[in-house]
Amino acid sequence: MSITIENFTLRQKFGEEQALKIIKDAGFDGVDYSFNDDGKGKSIDLSNHIEKAREVKSYLDKYGLVCKQSHAPFSFSLCDELSLENKNFSDLIKSFEFASIIGCKIVVVHSICLPPEIDFFEYNYNYYKALEPYAKKYGIKIAVENLVNSIFWRPNRLSHFIRQLDSSVFCACIDVGHSMLMGMPPEEYILGMDKDLIGCIHIHDTDAKVDRHWMPFHGEQNWDNIMKSLADYGFNADINLEVIRPLNTMPEGLMFPFVKYAVEVGRYLEKTFESYKNK
Repeated sequence: MSITIENFTLRQKFGEEQALKIIKDAGFDGVDYSFNDDGKGKSIDLSNHIEKAREVKSYLDKYGLVCKQSHAPFSFSLCDELSLENKNFSDLIKSFEFASIIGCKIVVVHSICLPPEIDFFEYNYNYYKALEPYAKKYGIKIAVENLVNSIFWRPNRLSHFIRQLDSSVFCACIDVGHSMLMGMPPEEYILGMDKDLIGCIHIHDTDAKVDRHWMPFHGEQNWDNIMKSLADYGFNADINLEVIRPLNTMPEGLMFPFVKYAVEVGRYLEKTFESYKNK
């Protein structure tokens, strides 16, 4: 098991290489590579994505970091066409190729938020199926996340949706904060998922009112229960911290101490997980 963290905010503040160096120096094993640039859906510049991917891979190798999961651009919307002629769709596919170059095996792709008059299941089914050939081409898996603005407010719904996609290309990304916001403790959501579907996880805390993305133990979630549920489920991926909000508001001088603290929290969660796994 690796302890990883999303690179979005650190990259914004310090640039690509320095952000990865900070993550390594703090003690992380790897990174959740974000293809988003502004937190609102705008993707990073992917006009020269192969060269950029090779550059990032050289930095990962230089600092001995792994990248096993990433966040695809979430700029695609209802008004976009499922065609490479459409920039937002094309950026998604470029992120798949980018991910394959840096050694990343899972790309989290957000479902599309829709008005109530459009069938969420049907539209997003067609959306993910349009991405499937490209995932196969580049040897990556697409993870469907339990977003708050989706129909995946219960684990049986997310499991059913992935089963209907009917391909080993697809898996689930469980965001523990999102399940809390949708009225279900994360440990119940995890154990409610079909056994072989969870491919990755987003770890952060919340007050169950807003999607806070706080550090674990700073909100309302029961982390002992969450780690036990992951062990009981048979989870075998990484502990990936998605603690974006604190980093967004923190002075640059406090960012490295915070990232070091985040590693310690991740290691503590790992030990808790292992204690239950070995029982």
